[in-house]
Amino acid sequence: MEINHEVNQPNPDSPKNSKSPGKRQLRRNLSHVSSCSTRMTQKSFENYWSVENFSIQLELHQHGEFMLAPKFGDNEYEFVMKLFPNGKDEETTGYLSLFLLINKCPNPRLRFRVSFTVETADGPRSCHLNKNLVTINRSGIVTASKFFSLDILKSATSIYTPNDILTIGCSLTIFGESLTWATNMFSPYSRKLNSSTNSRPGSYTPDSSSIEKPEEKPSEDRFPKLLESGEFSDFTVVASCGREFKTHMCVLSSRSDYFDALLRNKTTREYLEKRVTFDDISATTLDVILRHIYITNNGGTIEEHQLTPELVSATDRLMISSMRTLISEVISTNLTTQNIVGRITMAAELRLEDEYESLLHYFASHKKEAMESKPWAEMKKEKPEMTIKILEDAFLHHLEEPSGAVDRRIIDRITLS
Repeated sequence: MEINHEVNQPNPDSPKNSKSPGKRQLRRNLSHVSSCSTRMTQKSFENYWSVENFSIQLELHQHGEFMLAPKFGDNEYEFVMKLFPNGKDEETTGYLSLFLLINKCPNPRLRFRVSFTVETADGPRSCHLNKNLVTINRSGIVTASKFFSLDILKSATSIYTPNDILTIGCSLTIFGESLTWATNMFSPYSRKLNSSTNSRPGSYTPDSSSIEKPEEKPSEDRFPKLLESGEFSDFTVVASCGREFKTHMCVLSSRSDYFDALLRNKTTREYLEKRVTFDDISATTLDVILRHIYITNNGGTIEEHQLTPELVSATDRLMISSMRTLISEVISTNLTTQNIVGRITMAAELRLEDEYESLLHYFASHKKEAMESKPWAEMKKEKPEMTIKILEDAFLHHLEEPSGAVDRRIIDRITLS
């Protein structure tokens, strides 16, 4: 009681409400402490599908033609993988398209994490998905329309299709209900004092290792200077106009999955000649992309005039995930009725699902002005299928329905990639 009496007494030489920094306040005793724990049930599945004579399958299947794998799952869940070797339609020709069909599920809605991979001689290569964590209605479909580039597969067959065998992997973790129960595991007041606390009451001497040290300023990113000077260059990238960029294989392969696959195969013409030419990518676009690749500190920024359909297509073709992320951050900014159609098309090409839905909302809110714009008229003429898709998605996304009035299975389709 003597200690409590001393602590609670005000110090006559100090202000009434001040606290002495050298004294530690005592924690009041609680009469009752309770705790609980919540855990979510989980179930995991993995399935691997090997397609032999894959080069022959590519010749036999036109776009829109598919193959079905055997079912996998257990007594409660059943899934099927569906592969389009040459893409599901004209827009995805040049890519593998992979669908995951949910045949059986015990609940009306299914929550799960999904990962699609291509097994290679160097280990699994993951597909870039917009959403790995999915909530979908029973009997729904998860689609990766541009699952993997055929150009990448063909450029390094010994890595991606050894012995002419393509192996696709699908990994699922299903999340069930959350269960909560009372526990006695949490003991907040039994923690020991930090070992650096001095044994003398009211004093604290921090250990030297616990003192926060100021962060060292990162060194200047020297890679952009290497691109500008061409010093130590060992690979040449040529634009459609013939302009050459002196680059470095180690930088290209570390930032682009396309270049990584291209430069791993030492038997290709590009590797032997140390040179690649892009007949459909301009020097302006290549300049933007290469500068982004060589800025390793933060990836730089994209200016309004640089965000073009060609840049988006090149980003998708060269498989530059950091550029894709950068585009996703700016594609929904500075929207107008003149650029909304192009932005929606870009989001669809890069499979940016969240941005696509946000842009659809803007389109639906300004549909009269947007559909009177020149870009919309050009799209109707050049890409009628995309025009119909935007209209359908905008209608279905913003459809106001009474509860139970519409069969949601009609639109229960989530596109991840």
